[in-house]
Amino acid sequence: MKRKTVFEILDQVDYEFARSGPPADFPDLPRIPAARHFDPDFFALEMEAIRSCWVIVGTVHEWPENGSYKVIDRWGTASVIVVRGDDGELRAFYNTCQHRGAPITREECGRVNKLRCQWHSWQYGLDGTLVNIPGRRDFHDDLDMDSVRLNQVGCQVWRGFVFVNLDPEAPDLVDWLGPVADQAVWFDGLRTAARSEMVLNCNWKICIEANIEVYHVTTVHPTTVARGLDYRGSAHELYETGHSRMVVPRLKYDAESTRKAAEEGDAFDALVNNSNVSFLLFPFHLTPSGADGMTLQTFWPLDVDKTLLEWWTMVPDWGDGDPPAWTQERNDYFDQVMDEDTESNEPVQRSLQAGAFPGILTSYHERRIYHHEAAVDRLIGIDKVPEELRVPQLLDHYIVDRPGYGREPDRLPSDAAEAD
Repeated sequence: MKRKTVFEILDQVDYEFARSGPPADFPDLPRIPAARHFDPDFFALEMEAIRSCWVIVGTVHEWPENGSYKVIDRWGTASVIVVRGDDGELRAFYNTCQHRGAPITREECGRVNKLRCQWHSWQYGLDGTLVNIPGRRDFHDDLDMDSVRLNQVGCQVWRGFVFVNLDPEAPDLVDWLGPVADQAVWFDGLRTAARSEMVLNCNWKICIEANIEVYHVTTVHPTTVARGLDYRGSAHELYETGHSRMVVPRLKYDAESTRKAAEEGDAFDALVNNSNVSFLLFPFHLTPSGADGMTLQTFWPLDVDKTLLEWWTMVPDWGDGDPPAWTQERNDYFDQVMDEDTESNEPVQRSLQAGAFPGILTSYHERRIYHHEAAVDRLIGIDKVPEELRVPQLLDHYIVDRPGYGREPDRLPSDAAEAD
């Protein structure tokens, strides 16, 4: 993250602590329609659109050698197999034989020299090419083996994280990430040390949006998160593709000493030593982080009212052997935080479906929620969203990587303004 960006964030934190109300230009946001969280037709539109998003499926550590593979079955359609080829490259294919559609593998992960269909044993190379058909004599001579290959999907690596995209017209991953690609430098080299999951009977947006604001911390997390963070100074930034950033200062945050540390030393270190920096990687990854790693959260939609939550404690690579013991302790702590965070999710789902309230109301502090919902509509295509379910696009002025963005920090030190 550039020094200039760090000082802009520090200015935003100062502004948030000092303000007495929303900014004068902040719109009065309408409620988010309730049916967006239980209408099956709208959910089908979301799931089709999510196929065009880059999503994280692991880190390079999970494919340690040529032939290593992992199967991901999360899109509600055919599963995907990601495999490291003989040339060391990671590629992703539908886990589907091109003969009669059977799975190439039924195992979740492993290592192979060839990819072999589980039904009729058609064999494919690690690059997806068809290399052998048992009973070749039974097929016509005009069957061109060179033209029959596994159906490849997008797979790119960024800072050690492996992303997959099912859309053949998908943008380049770095273009999709936008400003996040320049800012989230601490992703480099992180490795999974521990993992947990749960399934909740509620819509995926309820789950993730409960985690992209900190207005709730004093009520929901009085003995955990509230002991470490001060939500009043949280600084948010919204990005065009739907991503967003949230920086929450530590409890008893000292603006003067933090700024001095940033000016005299490594600015980014000063930021993460005095705050929690988190990105929403649209549509459903969260990355709350600290000075020594982060927790990656993913909220996979399983059905209109069912969501799989997964979270990974990720730290710099520790080398051979088991992860350090403290990483499991951190994961256990986050288990408690997630239990607290999710306690209201299912009741909210039931209230929305019962018509107990007309829809989600969001404040200036909760603008990341509104931005997330509006970005879902842009992803689907606004004209495809039923009018009664649309979220008006009212936050354009707050989207920083969109032409015409006009907000400027109140104060920026001259050395930061001149920094690269």
